[in-house]
Amino acid sequence: MDVYWKSKKLKSQIEDLKYLSKKYDRKVARNVVKRMKEIQSFPSYADLPASSHKHPIKEGKNFLYFAVDLPNIGSGRGKWRLIFEPYGDYDMSDYHTIRAVKIIGIEDYH
Repeated sequence: MDVYWKSKKLKSQIEDLKYLSKKYDRKVARNVVKRMKEIQSFPSYADLPASSHKHPIKEGKNFLYFAVDLPNIGSGRGKWRLIFEPYGDYDMSDYHTIRAVKIIGIEDYH
């Protein structure tokens, strides 16, 4: 997929492994890099692997955002999520049409 960014600052932070390791931990930092490679290498949201635990995030009655898990040290899915939204032309009823995303950030929305 094509990747766009909420801001230049966010882009530089997410592309900086040292920054990510300090702010979160090494495992989360490595998973950010892994998820970004997956997002960039697969043609659509629907093609992302199930191991990324991709899921839509509902706001009100609408699905506006999507997330993939960023597991941290220990077991389980962790609390951090890489949040993004569809970008460009797409049909929310067909996830194969989501071929570009805008990265919003890394959040713990639980």
